Amino acid sequence: MTSTTTSQTVIQPIDLAAERAAVGPALHEAVLRVIDSGRYVLGPEVEGLERDFAKMHGVAHGVGVATGTDALWLGLLAIGVKAGDHVVTSPFTFFASAASIALIGAKPVLADVDYETALLDPKAVAAAIDAKTTAILPVHLYGQLCDMRALKAIADKKSLRILEDGAQAHGAKRDGYACGGIGDAGTFSFYVTKNLGAAGEGGMVLTNDESTAKSLRELRDHGSPAKYVHARIGTNSRLHALQAAILNVKLPHLERWNARRRELAARYDAAFRGSKTVAPMKLEAGSTHCYHQYAVRIRSSRPRDEVMKLLGERKIMSAVHYPAPVHTQVAAKGWGYGPGDFPNAERLAREVLCLPIHPFLSNADVDRVAENLIGLAPE
Repeated sequence: MTSTTTSQTVIQPIDLAAERAAVGPALHEAVLRVIDSGRYVLGPEVEGLERDFAKMHGVAHGVGVATGTDALWLGLLAIGVKAGDHVVTSPFTFFASAASIALIGAKPVLADVDYETALLDPKAVAAAIDAKTTAILPVHLYGQLCDMRALKAIADKKSLRILEDGAQAHGAKRDGYACGGIGDAGTFSFYVTKNLGAAGEGGMVLTNDESTAKSLRELRDHGSPAKYVHARIGTNSRLHALQAAILNVKLPHLERWNARRRELAARYDAAFRGSKTVAPMKLEAGSTHCYHQYAVRIRSSRPRDEVMKLLGERKIMSAVHYPAPVHTQVAAKGWGYGPGDFPNAERLAREVLCLPIHPFLSNADVDRVAENLIGLAPE
């Protein structure tokens, strides 16, 4: 391993310049191809991405939309969630997961996560279901899938629908299934920083159900099954051809990039093995993690935020995803929750630190991060 002396090289959580270099001139060629075509919204670039992204995940249909948030709330509408329904989801996630439920007038009902994985706890989900519950929205946090078999068993017993939030789970699998493979549909974000990122925004919903896919295509285009025919109230959430073309260039690299992320994660795991103060999130059996984030729990005499600050002074950039659970946000006050209701989520919010992980880090970069972190997190 390297020494703990400060290096002049800044280690960042993402390296977009290295990613551009890896895909080469193909990115520029794709953008020019779209500009020359004059097809800027939907069209063949989007159709190709929908087909290939769905195929990669072993799911029949893909429907491109404008953002990952649109994928969530349109996905909920497409599987039949209505105003007044209750939808069970995680308190430890980006706020959009729960907010998408509230956007359609349904109520987010929160269930605590497992402390070792930060994933929705099936037992907590079962306990949170009430007479108004119509769906479950599991969040595949950091790139590891929830226990979908357990959640599907709960859903089937109660006749509930499932929309999977895979915003961080591009290419991830568990028990042989990818996001959208067990639930009624699965959603993705193509925001810049994702494992498969656009040059801006983008999203997609995957589903094996043809009628759900048809509903999504209508919902993203003002509820229109044909030009100037509006069968329902929809919105304008059509994926732009420029973004799809960029994603089409990157998509063939995704599996290799994810494999490199797993190699780096294994190197971090080895470095932290035996540490009493730096605890990586648990990798579940049967899980093919895509490591959108490499998260550890800091259980040190030095607070997590101070550790993060000291890492930054050594030019190692880390981040906290997420510092405030959903139920503690001002916008969630009307949902009936307060501090102490979800102890695992609240503990994780205090302890989790996400370390740099992307396909263009070197082994030496990971060694430097790990050794500095161990030195900065005393018992």
